[in-house]
Amino acid sequence: MPSASSNDPYATSNGPLESPSMNITAGAGPEDAWKAAVSQGQDFPPYDLLYALADLFFKHINTWCPILHRRSTLDSLFGSHTLEEADRILLHAIVATTLRFSTDPRWSDSARERYHTISKQKVLLYGLENSSVKALQALLILALDTVGSSNGPPGWNLLALITRSVVQLGLAVETSSTSVAPLFPSIYTLRAMVLPEPKSFIEDESRRRLFWMVYLLDRYATIATAFEFALDDKEIDRKLPCRDDLFARNQPVETRWFQTMEGEQHSRSEMNHPENLGSFSYYVEILGILSQIHRFLKKPVDISALSDVEQWQKEYRQLDGKLNQWKYSLPSEYGNMSRVFNPNGGNKIVNCIWIMLHITYHTTVIRLHSSAAYPTTRSPIFTPSFSASQRCHTAVEDICALCTYVRSNHMLAKLGPPFAFSLWVAARLLLVHGSTIDHHVNPAIHPLVDTLRELGIYWKVAERYATLLQRVMDEYSESESAPVPASGVRETPSTVRILADMRRCAYDLDFLISRQPRQTYFGANHNKSSTNTRGGNGDPQQQHPSMATPNMKTPAPNELEYLDVFDFFNMPRLPPAPMGGPMGSGEVGSSNGDANGNGNGNSLPEYQSFMDYQSLEGNHGTDWLVQ
Repeated sequence: MPSASSNDPYATSNGPLESPSMNITAGAGPEDAWKAAVSQGQDFPPYDLLYALADLFFKHINTWCPILHRRSTLDSLFGSHTLEEADRILLHAIVATTLRFSTDPRWSDSARERYHTISKQKVLLYGLENSSVKALQALLILALDTVGSSNGPPGWNLLALITRSVVQLGLAVETSSTSVAPLFPSIYTLRAMVLPEPKSFIEDESRRRLFWMVYLLDRYATIATAFEFALDDKEIDRKLPCRDDLFARNQPVETRWFQTMEGEQHSRSEMNHPENLGSFSYYVEILGILSQIHRFLKKPVDISALSDVEQWQKEYRQLDGKLNQWKYSLPSEYGNMSRVFNPNGGNKIVNCIWIMLHITYHTTVIRLHSSAAYPTTRSPIFTPSFSASQRCHTAVEDICALCTYVRSNHMLAKLGPPFAFSLWVAARLLLVHGSTIDHHVNPAIHPLVDTLRELGIYWKVAERYATLLQRVMDEYSESESAPVPASGVRETPSTVRILADMRRCAYDLDFLISRQPRQTYFGANHNKSSTNTRGGNGDPQQQHPSMATPNMKTPAPNELEYLDVFDFFNMPRLPPAPMGGPMGSGEVGSSNGDANGNGNGNSLPEYQSFMDYQSLEGNHGTDWLVQ
């Protein structure tokens, strides 16, 4: 059995796993008994196919979801000892999630579907009835299959089960955490440690990585919606995962504590051992900052009240400073993205997790600054920022560079849905900017869409992103090539206008765009009252009349999977409007009011849509972000 690479255990240099079945004759040894046992009831495919699927897991999934220790896992699953039930379930999870990568001609469509269904059902049933690390590992691996197919309720339901289980098992805290072993006596109920002490560093680090991957999936599932995180920062008291090579070599090391929004629960004197941190460690940290930005942008802001706007801008700058400080504190081998442009070497550190670290950083930049660059509504005191738009574009350019590097180095099949999500964010921003400000779509969007389509061979959610983007691009191109009307002004395609309204979530995008030919739309308030609405985050929201679209029909169950998936750019979130009165402390832009918000008090303020304002390029004197 090959050992993991000492430099990068998830690198493409790892050779294929040789199947023992290739060189063993019938009745030759204990492997045959193992094969008979593992294939009992025909729940598993033939032994050599099963072994190949395990190999594919470490080549295509563990590269960006590094939760399993390669050598110990393969020894456990394919050793000469009797296979335990928990290991069988872990194998089922690997089968269900890795079948998509197998090109063996023996796999017919019906066989793929059969083994996928059997394995999925066994993992789900076992996970519901058992609480253990391996049961949770199996559920997590199966969750990758589910969230890679859709953004909807199936994935949410499974993630809800996993996130609660990871807390209940005590995996959200270190065994040395004060929530388990307080420094001072207390009558406060302490957390009960359900799991026994880990027997080795591999087991301890595997638990830690399992938790952080659950954290990662929870964050990705939530930042694409208006929901709350399932894993609350108050429940987390964990150290960061260590470098991959240290994990592979079973070399016990210490890492620093993860810092949550709840404050500095650990002193800076404890924040050491940077030499033990790797790409996965910093990947977790940038997701923590992205989580803080998500919470900030969920809070409603009254864009007619100066005090509210100033407080919003203050918090915005603080998060911007925190993001910059984190980036510049990264060691050069992890923070210097120019490594992807160096053809003469120096790229040993550039693996799939390194790619995810950088593309997630740029996604975080877009998440924060798009709220200031492309607000869906504005007022005289809440205006778009040109410098924020520039930062978004720089981030998109870097994502495009990473995308090119990934394709050139044949890494795409070794990345998953989180990579697709970042490409979707970047492509959408290019289209929005080009269709509303430049009136020219940057051709850099085409490689992004092509990459999503190629990734969609393995992960259907990427294919769906590509389909939505391609539909809009095609209609926009057709409108640009059409004859100029007598008025001399081209009308922006309705699909582009819909996409440019960054309040829309992916659910609305899908059904608004798909129903364009009928000229009837399924609006953002599909099951909400126009006067008393609640957003996906539970906050009441005011829907401006210009944004409202008529209800079309009650969505079918399969349509619900797109609900609130892409509430990514929903800014600003407006507070509720008082019954019978204006929203906030004054009217903004009212026909009978002045620029200071002194209206007549008889109507709601008329906010200006993002589609209505002209390019801000060069207007640095009025850019609040650089003042």
